[in-house]
Amino acid sequence: MTEPDRGTDFEAFVLETSAAFSRVARAEAGGDLHSAEDAVQVAYMRMFTSWEKIVARPGNRAAYGRTAVRNAVIDQFRRNQRMVPAPLQELPEQESQTGIPDAAYEMIKEGIDELVAKLPDRQRQAITLCVLQDFSPEEAGRRLGLKEESVKKYIRMAIMNLKKFVNETGEEETA
Repeated sequence: MTEPDRGTDFEAFVLETSAAFSRVARAEAGGDLHSAEDAVQVAYMRMFTSWEKIVARPGNRAAYGRTAVRNAVIDQFRRNQRMVPAPLQELPEQESQTGIPDAAYEMIKEGIDELVAKLPDRQRQAITLCVLQDFSPEEAGRRLGLKEESVKKYIRMAIMNLKKFVNETGEEETA
């Protein structure tokens, strides 16, 4: 079978069976329209890759397709069983170790990244680990090869520099 013949033959098969396959998939998926549509698409993709073998076999192509649709629905069900989604309304609002709600914390972090990039290396590393990544000064010191007191000193200096940068930026915007 040539490539154009294969495509037109398969296209005709899809047009002829799509409504029936959709009904089968919807029944198997418990009425879930989106899962049914996905299963039909998966079944058609699988069938297209081995279309020449399907055509060469004796038997009903539509029956083969219905079985492929059922198998695709089962595969989806099994795949979805492995994932256990947590309902959004049950998730508490998370807070970072700094006590700021995560949503506000993320907005603040976006603007801070530009300012932190202006800091000297050690100050930037200390602020990144302790403030942006919520490490304790002791943990940050271990990672940087510094004493805890040195990390705290770098954080204080970084805070002073950040305040200076913010004041400079604020004056530029009002000017």
